[in-house]
Amino acid sequence: MIDPALKTLQRQLPFLPGSSFELDKYRSSERKSHAFDYCNGVPVFKGEAPGIGGILLTGQDQAKIHTSLDIYPHTNSLGQNVPAWVAFDRKVLRFYGYFQEAVHERREETYRIRRVNIYFYLEDDSVHVSEPKTPNSGIPQGTLIRRHRIPKASSEINQHYTVSDFNVGNEVTFYSRTFKIVGCDEFTRGFLKSLTINVPVNGEFPIDPYETQRKEMLSRMKATRPSIPNFTLKKFLENDRRVLRFYCVWDDSNSVFGDLRHMVVHYYLSDDTIEIRESIPANSGRESNTLFLRRCRLPKRPHVARVNGRSSSDSPEDYFTERDFMIGGVLHLYGRPFVICDCDEFTKSYYRDNYGVEIFDPVRLDLYEEDPNALPFFDMGHGSGGGSGGGAGSLGAGTGGVGGVSAAPAGEPSAPSAPLIGNEPPQKKDFKKLVLYDGVTLRFLAVLRSNKQVDRDRKFVISLHLADDTISVFEPRARNSGIIGGKFLEQRRIKHPNSAQCFTSTDFFIGAELVFYQHHFVVTGADEYALKFMDLNPELFPQHKKRSAAALALAASGHQ
Repeated sequence: MIDPALKTLQRQLPFLPGSSFELDKYRSSERKSHAFDYCNGVPVFKGEAPGIGGILLTGQDQAKIHTSLDIYPHTNSLGQNVPAWVAFDRKVLRFYGYFQEAVHERREETYRIRRVNIYFYLEDDSVHVSEPKTPNSGIPQGTLIRRHRIPKASSEINQHYTVSDFNVGNEVTFYSRTFKIVGCDEFTRGFLKSLTINVPVNGEFPIDPYETQRKEMLSRMKATRPSIPNFTLKKFLENDRRVLRFYCVWDDSNSVFGDLRHMVVHYYLSDDTIEIRESIPANSGRESNTLFLRRCRLPKRPHVARVNGRSSSDSPEDYFTERDFMIGGVLHLYGRPFVICDCDEFTKSYYRDNYGVEIFDPVRLDLYEEDPNALPFFDMGHGSGGGSGGGAGSLGAGTGGVGGVSAAPAGEPSAPSAPLIGNEPPQKKDFKKLVLYDGVTLRFLAVLRSNKQVDRDRKFVISLHLADDTISVFEPRARNSGIIGGKFLEQRRIKHPNSAQCFTSTDFFIGAELVFYQHHFVVTGADEYALKFMDLNPELFPQHKKRSAAALALAASGHQ
């Protein structure tokens, strides 16, 4: 209300600019607002300053975009001037909610309840909405709304959601999708209580009809007799790419083609499989393929009884495990004795940590080197009348021969008199002999008839394969002889000199002279299996002289 005296005075003044005033004595302030001010000691421009007395100017909106900083208490231990991104760094409020999605053209369900997690970041009022993944849902789940400030749909000035808009039981609408908040975590509950906001008790999610139907269906699909739990996946994840390495030797010098062979055994901890690779030295004459046994589970003894293609006993104790490997031990892998000589550093640390083994003394390899005084492969005591075929060099001892069966040799086609090495015409096969004598190989010891002393000291093993009358010649290795041993003649059918007929079993006996491609061999002995076979099959070896009973008894005593 204006004083009447002031109103009379106002009328007496001329109506000119600067002479008319509104003399309202009830107005608390007549100060004119300024556009320039200081904030934290820094000069700033205030573009939203009101008019005289705090009255908004024409065109200024009365609304103002509010943030959560207007609600937060200014009692920070670091000071009131700490920015929000420092005071609320890594502090996030988490609310549990859901939204209802309509499902069309389905008989099983008309709506679906989709659960979400709403994250409110205190430092900048940004909101992130994520949906936990449900197994076998068929819905692309995960991040529904990426992190940013979400404006309210009812605001005309793009006012975004603040911390006061979130509470248990509230509904928030993000981009035309309404979310119902039913709970929050303990940190969120404590922070809202510090802002004097009452937080109700967490509620429950509504029942999803399709989820209830699916749970009932899965409950009927459970196995009535569950199987034994399998921990192979856990073992694979823990021990993948972890391999034990052992250095072994296999002394195969007692066989015809054998010598001391160095092996590397790899034991895979992930699935208890074993791989064996041979360490082949340079210029050894062996094949370049070093794989001796492919990766597989190695049984301690080969399975004999099999039912429907499956082993009769398949327990874990029947296979080699890491507990069976130790330096100095002998492993019989498919009948071959492997002596473990050493292992690598990872294997030593593994056994040290898991089994408490501290001693890893390697086995000396020179103990398994070839003995220069060792007996030859065959005993030279066999003569035309008999002799002993025992000793370490006898092959196939104890193996029964095929007796009482005779077969006529197959006819030989015509061929030129000159021998053709590697270019022989195809021979006619005798299928009756292939069936009767498949796998039967007789070995004879022979020497070269030559004028050279070096060739006279050489010894050869002639192998006769009765199934197809093929012949192969092998020369055992002799130390310090100056001659490289090994394969002398590949397995093939060999013709008589100046004849189209091939060598057959009738040409083999003790003392026979055989000419193979201008090399004159003299048969001086045979192994025990070959002698027994020739004694039982005189029709195949007509020139062989059967041994007497005394010679057989002497041969039997030599094997004992």
